[in-house]
Amino acid sequence: MKCRFAPSPTGLLHVGNLRSALLNWAYAKKNNGNFILRIDDTDQSRSSKEFENKIKENLTWLGVKWDKTFNQSERIDNYNLKIKKLKNEGRLYPCFETAEELSLKKKSLLSSGKPPIYDRSSLLLTEENIAEKIKSGQKPHWRFRLNDPIIEWHDLIKGKVKFDPKNLSDPILIREDGSLLYHLPSVIDDVEEEISHIIRGEDHISNTAFHIQLFEALGDSMPEFAHHPFLTDQDGKSFGKRIGSLSIDNLKDEGYEDVTIINYLINIGSSEDIKPETIKDKIIDNFNIENISTSSAKFSELVLKTLNADILKNYKFEQVSNRINFINSDLDLEKLWIFSHNNISFLKDIIDWSKIIVEIFDMNDHNISEDFIQTAVESIPEEPFNYESWDIWTKSISEKSGLKGKNLFLPLRLILTGKDKGPELKNFLPLLDRQTLLRKFGKT
Repeated sequence: MKCRFAPSPTGLLHVGNLRSALLNWAYAKKNNGNFILRIDDTDQSRSSKEFENKIKENLTWLGVKWDKTFNQSERIDNYNLKIKKLKNEGRLYPCFETAEELSLKKKSLLSSGKPPIYDRSSLLLTEENIAEKIKSGQKPHWRFRLNDPIIEWHDLIKGKVKFDPKNLSDPILIREDGSLLYHLPSVIDDVEEEISHIIRGEDHISNTAFHIQLFEALGDSMPEFAHHPFLTDQDGKSFGKRIGSLSIDNLKDEGYEDVTIINYLINIGSSEDIKPETIKDKIIDNFNIENISTSSAKFSELVLKTLNADILKNYKFEQVSNRINFINSDLDLEKLWIFSHNNISFLKDIIDWSKIIVEIFDMNDHNISEDFIQTAVESIPEEPFNYESWDIWTKSISEKSGLKGKNLFLPLRLILTGKDKGPELKNFLPLLDRQTLLRKFGKT
């Protein structure tokens, strides 16, 4: 089996179109199939090599590997052969109405209470009529003539879908300037590449109706289809212009893990809970396209950030050791990870916790008594500090001062970290030495 992702290189990859890519990729991998990356760059005026390279760069960063990639701009000759076949068989026919004329026809039908379906008046043109129009300088656009039988399929997400061609306009496949709309090269390539499953957004569901007839006209059986709902914001509205801020480039720069993005976008809107899984193969093993809801899923940056934090909590030091070497090399990075990893949203946040190790905080801001400070200093355990040192230290302070609970632990936390909450301090002491501890208590 084969799945494909077919982005147009006219902008950055964002969470909306990446979701389609990931669903196709996961479905192919789970079923031991191939994943094809097709670059839909037939619109040369809007397509950019820069965007194409960025799309590939983003997919590579995420670990989404394709088995084959190609550009539609390289296949124009093949498209022309198929176009000739469809014209010869009468499935593609020339039309000469201007955009204004089509708009007037549409308004007239609507005002009469009729559906705004193209009236196929161009089918009445004779060869002589067509020749005369072309000779006079008129350039035709070309429509695909739909056949009458009901079009239906079992959608892997939507279930049974049915369209009556009588309620559809014959779609335009070739513009007046000879450029191809998305539909024709897409279906031709799906036939050529033997694509067996097409997973895409629900905005394509009406397109699929006539794509099915295109598959038949080109002499191929139709693939299986799945149409997933769009993602919305928390208010249930379209992302609109905000989608740019949710580009994969931006999410990467913010510090999101690749596995976080994959996990969230594959599972959002499904009946499965999103678990902080750190292994991509397990995410794929747990993926089931039938669990995707037919309703739009609400994309939440807060949920994404929380998931990222939970995934970092599940990382072992070995998984990040070569990625946190930007921290002061004098520190024991494994001990720093043990101390901080339960309290970071992004890997880069570990920098803030590393600074706290040597930072001195003004105790006057917290009204901590000199008696408490003196007792704590006198009770400092022997070096080197280990993961038992905290319990030894606090037990000694408690026995000498009579303090317990919050009255004991909060002043220590404020002196050591400057914060009233954070990581377990038993994991902090092994990062310190006696001199640093004394400096924090203002005793050097």
